[in-house]
Amino acid sequence: MNPILAGVAFAVVAGSIAAVSTNEARTAVLATAIVLVMSPLVADPLASPAGLAARLIGAILAAYLLWIVVRGRPGTGVAPPETGGSRIGWPAEALIAAAAAIAGYAAHGLGAPADGPPLASAAGFAVAAVAVTPVLTGRDALRVGVGLMLLLDAALLVRVGLGGTPGQLEALLTAGLIAALGGALALAAMAARLDGATGFELAADPLPRGRHEPDAHPLRTS
Repeated sequence: MNPILAGVAFAVVAGSIAAVSTNEARTAVLATAIVLVMSPLVADPLASPAGLAARLIGAILAAYLLWIVVRGRPGTGVAPPETGGSRIGWPAEALIAAAAAIAGYAAHGLGAPADGPPLASAAGFAVAAVAVTPVLTGRDALRVGVGLMLLLDAALLVRVGLGGTPGQLEALLTAGLIAALGGALALAAMAARLDGATGFELAADPLPRGRHEPDAHPLRTS
């Protein structure tokens, strides 16, 4: 096993755990950016310099668009709103990721010959395992968006594990897909932030209804 490749895969999984566990929006975006930047390095051999550059630019652009949404307002003292963190905590998320990584490593190739490293499949399974919960149960746009971004990254990692290092054209198309998804998620998060809710909630809580008195008058007893 290549120790450098194992270290990069570990960094990708750790970043995904941090992204879904924290309730600080800026930390979630930074952790997601680390995952997107490090994931193209989980390949053996590495992609061409042009392919790596394209993936790096796409990842930075997607992360920057999300960062614009989550940053505070300078000079106003207004802190950025929080996002929904993990309800079970990062230790439990780490255990889930570890179990998924072992399953992905053991199932490398899914019963067929694979051209990529087993660590790519292990990292892909781990990232997907921790990203499913935010997508299915997230109540704010940013948390759901981070989950979707991680799911896309997990699919790309599994693809590398099965099919080997992608070519330049595939890397360019992948970079465009990542940037486009980041832009769409940034627009959704901004819309949620500006709709009057307290944070990135997908829908503001309805106004409390007042108690309606009964129309019938009470009977008077003599």
